[in-house]
Amino acid sequence: MDKQRRRAAPRFDPAMLRDLAGEAVYARGESYYRSGQVELISDDGQRVRARVAGTEIYRVDLRGRGSRISGECSCPAFTDHGFCKHLVATALAANAMAASGEVVPDRIGTIRAHLRSQGIDRLVGLILDLAERDPVLLDRLDLAAAAAAGNPAELGARCRAALKRALRTGRFVDYAEAGGWTQGVLDVFDQVEPLIGAGQASLVLDLLQEFFARFSTAIENVDDSDGGGSEILERAAALHLAACNAARPDPVVLANALFRLETTEEFGTFQGASDRYGHLLGIAGLAEYRRLAETAGDSLPKTRQRRGGLATEQEEGLARYRLFPILDCFAERDGDIDRRIALREAGLVHAHDHLRLAEFCLAQGREAEALRRAEEAAWLFDDISGEPLLLFLADRHRAAGRLAEAEAVLWPGFERRPSMRLYEAMAKARKAGAAARRALADRAIALVEARLAARKGQAALLRGDMAGLLVEILLREHRLPAAWAAARQHGCAAATWLHLAMASETEAPEDALAVYARLVEQQIGLTSKPGYTEACRLIARMARLRAARGETALHQDYVESLLLRHKAKRSFAAMLREAAATPKPALPARAR
Repeated sequence: MDKQRRRAAPRFDPAMLRDLAGEAVYARGESYYRSGQVELISDDGQRVRARVAGTEIYRVDLRGRGSRISGECSCPAFTDHGFCKHLVATALAANAMAASGEVVPDRIGTIRAHLRSQGIDRLVGLILDLAERDPVLLDRLDLAAAAAAGNPAELGARCRAALKRALRTGRFVDYAEAGGWTQGVLDVFDQVEPLIGAGQASLVLDLLQEFFARFSTAIENVDDSDGGGSEILERAAALHLAACNAARPDPVVLANALFRLETTEEFGTFQGASDRYGHLLGIAGLAEYRRLAETAGDSLPKTRQRRGGLATEQEEGLARYRLFPILDCFAERDGDIDRRIALREAGLVHAHDHLRLAEFCLAQGREAEALRRAEEAAWLFDDISGEPLLLFLADRHRAAGRLAEAEAVLWPGFERRPSMRLYEAMAKARKAGAAARRALADRAIALVEARLAARKGQAALLRGDMAGLLVEILLREHRLPAAWAAARQHGCAAATWLHLAMASETEAPEDALAVYARLVEQQIGLTSKPGYTEACRLIARMARLRAARGETALHQDYVESLLLRHKAKRSFAAMLREAAATPKPALPARAR
């Protein structure tokens, strides 16, 4: 009985699988298992190996038992997110096998035993036969043979040739082929990595130097939507550090090489290299790194200015961007706050640069300087880009209890360019009390209405933002009748109509339902999956609202009319039928 009970127990705990993968991934893995996409290859009691058919054939290695589960998969999702649907599918297939009392044959063990019984010549012939059909295996064996021969020049030539072949594209590599291209480069790194421990670390560094020189050109011809390029660069950076740890290059020479990589490699792979390689650079190397950075920094103008045309300005900006973290790192080590402020001041161009500087001063305990710099910048940038500076200043005044100063900062900005963010900040700055809040609202509403009146006769597009702002302010102040009147008089964007309808479900349900119905038609008219999804979401909200009013039959008639009028849009009809069949949670009490 105990033996039968053990046999019937799941090999892998389904509850733990759900926790590891998440509900959505678990459901997809279950679908893969049920559709027969899993081929169990081997189970030795500790590991289950399988092949799972997806976009490609993925290799799965699942370990453990019960709630102790771990594993690996060759799919991109495992690298990016961890426990994937292929691991789930494999676990469920193994559970089904255990439940049936069947045993997965240990095919790997059987193959291993068979190979051990063969003579060396037979194995050599078998491997060479496979290598002739597999370029990656052939390269791996070729490099291993060259390394064993002990000829560094020949080994270097073979490595360079292998890397050049892997990086070569010849034409644009589309999304479907990008994974194979990425794996080809990683396979070369797999072949190169053992050379570090074999006393060829200097050769690996030379090879990586060539790789970084070629990579940016190669990746331009690859669809890197899945981030394969980042994976390659991370691996290359890890190999570089490991090779440096083994080779122990001269600290000054290393400092020059790293500085060149950090300031020229366009993907930021070596950003922070002086920290990461600090144990190798030592005092002499770090001093050289600092000298190189300061010399390059001194060659730039003290402040950014337009000079020499756009190309020169862009080159100067890029140089500052790459030098800044190096110089800032050394200044931080010295505890030199003034130097760090000066570095940020030299890069001031846009309003957000000034805001970052003010925030930095505040973080360093220099609040007075932060306020001064933000005030100066807010005067310089009196357009929309300066709004975050005003909000920063108001926040600091409010934190210090200076509510009048906060509103004094915000109101001129609101007068120049009214916005909801500025209005909400002013509302926070107002002292508690209904009268004070009402006075601010009246003042802001009057200003926005005056702007709308001044724009009378202009195109709706030019009035839309201001009309939407008026409605949003009225909504925030719970003035629903006025908000509806403003929306009907001036019109507003769909998002504002939606906010108005959602806020009115209790007090004006018929008006809310009319807005939802109009927005549903707009979304269906987009004839796209996102539009259909949003339309179904709105219809579901209408269903809950009508159910709360005892109008379920009326809503069913509405859905049937939609299906009839839009029957040609088969995708929408299918989504609507599925949504209509799903139970809807009730609306919150306040919306009934």
